[in-house]
Amino acid sequence: MPGAIAYLKDAVRTWKRVKSPEAVFVAACKEGRKPESAQVKSGVKKWFEWARKNRIVIAMSSEVVYTPDGEAVALAEMIRQYPAQR
Repeated sequence: MPGAIAYLKDAVRTWKRVKSPEAVFVAACKEGRKPESAQVKSGVKKWFEWARKNRIVIAMSSEVVYTPDGEAVALAEMIRQYPAQR
């Protein structure tokens, strides 16, 4: 249920128009939909875990990561600057 609520909030915020919020919510419940921001790809998740362990970042929100000094940086830029060492 929390995923469906988050999906509805994301739809209302990002879609051009939501004719029936109720229908969006019901479909999200039936189909198990979650907002795109909640569907982090495993590669990004692994990179974030590596970067956090190495104190490169401390937090992530959507497509933004936060450095230990509080600076917000685009996720893609940080991945380019700090490719995970394997």
